[in-house]
Amino acid sequence: KEMAKNPAAFAQLDTSSLDGVVGAISAVLDAASFSTNDRDKLQALLQTRQQAEDDEPGAPAAAVYKSKSGGIVDVLSDLKEKAEVQLSELRKDETTAKHNYDMLKQSLEAQADQDKKDLAEEKANKAEAEEGKATAEGELATTTKILDESTKELATTQ
Repeated sequence: KEMAKNPAAFAQLDTSSLDGVVGAISAVLDAASFSTNDRDKLQALLQTRQQAEDDEPGAPAAAVYKSKSGGIVDVLSDLKEKAEVQLSELRKDETTAKHNYDMLKQSLEAQADQDKKDLAEEKANKAEAEEGKATAEGELATTTKILDESTKELATTQ
């Protein structure tokens, strides 16, 4: 806000501590997810400002300063726009990932429910088959016993 009202307000920085400002901004840029190109542009702009102040004693001319502050503002505006676009894309990606996760979760839960139903059905079929097997084995034992008795009777009657 202050920069828009009075672009010369930035010129009131103590130039002896400009190295500290450059270092601080470098640390912020390193911590932020700026592209290397954007970081290099901003650092070059700050270093140009520092070199200009080192070369020229006294306050810079208003026209010279205005163009430099406009450059800084433009670079910062560019960085802000890129950050907003990047944030928007990340939010969109996050929403898509969450939707995909929810769909996968729903699919897996439905598959688990169906598998439980299939398991219960298979257990019922197995129990029924074991019951039929037990009945058949019982009938086989009875039939075998009757056959043995019939064979003995036949052998005694001959």
